[in-house]
Amino acid sequence: MARTLHGLPAWFFGIGVLVWSAATLADDSCRVIDPELVGTYSGGCKDGLAEGQGHARGLAEYKGGFKAGMKHGRGEKRWANGDRYIGSFLDDKRDGEGEYLWGRGPWKGQRYQGHYHDDARDGYGIYEWPTGDRYAGPWERNRMTGPPTPMMRLQAQARDAALKSYAVPGRRVCQSVTIGVGGIDRISASILAQSERKIRLRIEDRGQFGVLPEIGPVQQNDEFEADVLAWKPC
Repeated sequence: MARTLHGLPAWFFGIGVLVWSAATLADDSCRVIDPELVGTYSGGCKDGLAEGQGHARGLAEYKGGFKAGMKHGRGEKRWANGDRYIGSFLDDKRDGEGEYLWGRGPWKGQRYQGHYHDDARDGYGIYEWPTGDRYAGPWERNRMTGPPTPMMRLQAQARDAALKSYAVPGRRVCQSVTIGVGGIDRISASILAQSERKIRLRIEDRGQFGVLPEIGPVQQNDEFEADVLAWKPC
């Protein structure tokens, strides 16, 4: 006689395990578009793409809504450096109301809460510094367009002084990056050019880990724009 469990033949539960395993494999094959989230995924799936509520983890981690493989609706995304965004997404971009908190790095403890459009701070928003300084007003493509706060005026003066003193094309600058608990990585770059507010850099030495808080992983000879105050003469 065939063995039974709870009145059902044992082979019934074997089928259940196979069905569960197949569903899990199908879940793993579900694609997520954001390259920072390529790794593991669990959640809804449709036509091979993440759909509905899901959890994806790669270089970053995301829990929330998906549509056609893209972040969509409300969700939370976290980065390895401690940065965190909670809010609305549209077609893989921050769009709508949201809150961004900066983790390790030059902007540690700074916070923005307000409106986003096309992955940029745009509309009305509140920006807070750990010093207690606070800006509340309009934004346009990540730029504050309202009256500056007293701290912002001081930062502008410091930025102007830095641009004049050491932000010279060909000059080598460095940034010390906190890694884990108490670890420090040193990354160096050469200045290619300067604009009104930023400097354009090329990575000369990516350090041991090659990760910058403001842009993420970097490679030798990568070029990008940066805030001059985040870099100091080597």
